[in-house]
Amino acid sequence: MRKSLLAFALAAGVLAPGAHAAERIAVLTSDVAEIVVALGASGEVVARDRASRMRELAHASEIGFMRSLSAETIASSRPTLAIGSSAAQPPTLWPQLRAVGVRAEQVSLAEDGSDFAQAIRRVGSLIDKRAAADALARDWQAKMSPRKPTARRYLVSYDGAMVAGRGTPADTLIAAAGGVNAAAGIQGYKVLSREAWRTLAPDVIVLAAHNTPVHGGAAQFAKRPEIAATAAGRSGKVVEMSARDAMMVTLDSPAVVDRLRRL
Repeated sequence: MRKSLLAFALAAGVLAPGAHAAERIAVLTSDVAEIVVALGASGEVVARDRASRMRELAHASEIGFMRSLSAETIASSRPTLAIGSSAAQPPTLWPQLRAVGVRAEQVSLAEDGSDFAQAIRRVGSLIDKRAAADALARDWQAKMSPRKPTARRYLVSYDGAMVAGRGTPADTLIAAAGGVNAAAGIQGYKVLSREAWRTLAPDVIVLAAHNTPVHGGAAQFAKRPEIAATAAGRSGKVVEMSARDAMMVTLDSPAVVDRLRRL
């Protein structure tokens, strides 16, 4: 999916030289890093968060994990512009960067990622790629159009205990897939009791793959009595996905939505 969107960006002419002075960009979150790359500004990136591992950014200095960033570490790369989404933490990071003279722009404020198309356009404005960003945003929005509603109930879990409720990126992805978030009665993230897993009656359970040592993997998790008693457990619909795919809204989200739809 990332390759197809990059190809779309190339076809739209986003890699043509711009008239603006080159920035020294620090991308603080992987969702924003992907936008910068798709808009053809990877050569201006001097620093990136740990999750932004695209080959186009291999030259950039690593500044740490996006959930625990240091203004001092970022500033040491001498960026003229720092861009990130609401995933960049702690909240004090933004004023700290501005205090040391770095232009710091938070382009996505919605915790559920529902403003991602606006974020694409905002990034385009900041790096002087407005027309290309608008085209990319429109293409992404079209591919994220909600699918026909179903009654299929999804639970997305970080570690086999904590689930994503309403107001989260997972909730946005489930809605786009036409599904029902079985944890919609929960605001944000919450650790469930074992009995609650059974009560919420999921048809599909998605586990973050990097936490396999914690939850034991999809096959093992499905054998738990409270999971085996659910439709997800009985039908083999306990699966693993990367946390980035299942718990973030990104340029790749249309493909993730299609995958959720097929489960």
